[in-house]
Amino acid sequence: MRIRTKFTLWISLVSLSTTIVAAFFVYVELLEEPYKLIDRELYEVAGAALNVVDFSHPAETGGRLQKLDYHINRYWFKIIDSDGKTLFSSSLAGLFDIPRRTDKEKFFFKQKISPDQLWIDPGDLDELNEVTDDFVNFRVVTVSRETPAGPYAVVIAKPLLFFDIELQELRSRLGWGICGTAVMIFLASYFLAGRMLRPISTINHHIRMIREQSLDRRIPPGDSRDELHVLSTSLNMMFDRLQYSFTQQKEFIGNAAHELKSPLTILMLGHEELLAGDPPEKVRQELEKQLNTMRRLSRLVRDLLDISRLEQGETCHRQPVRLDQLIGQVVEEYQEMLQARRIAVEVDTVAASLAGDPEQLLRLLINLIDNAIKYNLAADGRIVLRTVKSNGQMVLTVANTGQTIPAADLPRIFDQFYRVEKSRSQAYGGSGLGLTIVKRIVELHGGSIEAASQDDWTTFTITLPDLSAQGL
Repeated sequence: MRIRTKFTLWISLVSLSTTIVAAFFVYVELLEEPYKLIDRELYEVAGAALNVVDFSHPAETGGRLQKLDYHINRYWFKIIDSDGKTLFSSSLAGLFDIPRRTDKEKFFFKQKISPDQLWIDPGDLDELNEVTDDFVNFRVVTVSRETPAGPYAVVIAKPLLFFDIELQELRSRLGWGICGTAVMIFLASYFLAGRMLRPISTINHHIRMIREQSLDRRIPPGDSRDELHVLSTSLNMMFDRLQYSFTQQKEFIGNAAHELKSPLTILMLGHEELLAGDPPEKVRQELEKQLNTMRRLSRLVRDLLDISRLEQGETCHRQPVRLDQLIGQVVEEYQEMLQARRIAVEVDTVAASLAGDPEQLLRLLINLIDNAIKYNLAADGRIVLRTVKSNGQMVLTVANTGQTIPAADLPRIFDQFYRVEKSRSQAYGGSGLGLTIVKRIVELHGGSIEAASQDDWTTFTITLPDLSAQGL
């Protein structure tokens, strides 16, 4: 999972949790206030009723209550004496009974009743179509009072039909509001996470651009003095050390190879002179063995010098080069070896110019064709050389028959001194640097190289810029 996604999820989770908790407290506060108002209304009605009742003349209770400013029949209303007898009850109380609770002064009671049996304010008639439940909640309040005639209690309840509808709408709006807020929080979190991680993306981009051939590039530290500035500075210091070490390594390889070249040449000339003096057979065999070893070492030194020059050179000297002519030249030079190994060569090239270094491209072809000959079949092998123009590029393909290279070894065949089989060093000779040189030459020309091996065919595909496509 990407860091931006993690940041988005965590920020969204924290923000959404805070929003839900805040919405819950708001809902609770909004719920408490209306209930307080309802309870105050019920206490007020019950108190007014107790104030007008003459408990010494219970028969006049109904008439006295009718003179109140409050409409008693809008409520479920009962006056109960100490014996539990009903002194007065409203019309709604005649439809069903609400048991009196001695443990609670205020409570809720749910009763199945038709809305037609309730008093409904004319302004609320339009909302009757929103009623979907036959059960109605009642808010019940009990008020007790001691009188000379004994203790009396008023049980009064108010139907919360439309109040419950309003609560349901409130819950629905809160739910939709939370969903909308969640979407907004997620989008805002994703945007903010992107803004927060943008400097890291910039650092990552610059790190990807710093390669073996561009170790001199550095990460811009930016104007801020935060942790990312410190990270950029630390990375730049690390790249400074890497560049110094890499430069020292390349210079050492070049200097060492250059210093070895002259002594090896002198030794080879000395052995050749000794062989020319017609030494005894036993001495001749030993001298020839040593000379072959020194020639192999000389090729290694030469390849090391080439690698050093190619790695220290950031560009190549470009000029128009006919790749088809270079291929014909190399094939002609290897003609005797090809005939001796009975290897058939198929050449299919197009006449086109490349912007490249002719010496480097010649070395590239020599290394590839030399490899194709050395690792071909013992007899009756084949080599196919083909060039095609495609999408403003020149594609060179060099394929040869021979033993299939395992898929696990293909990504490493361009590494220095890497061999698929260690025994090939003695059997085929070579320094193990040929394909490394080829890859470096391709990179200097701004191209790419790929290798594939299957069904006893090994194919190298090289893509280079096609100068002829640019009219040069």
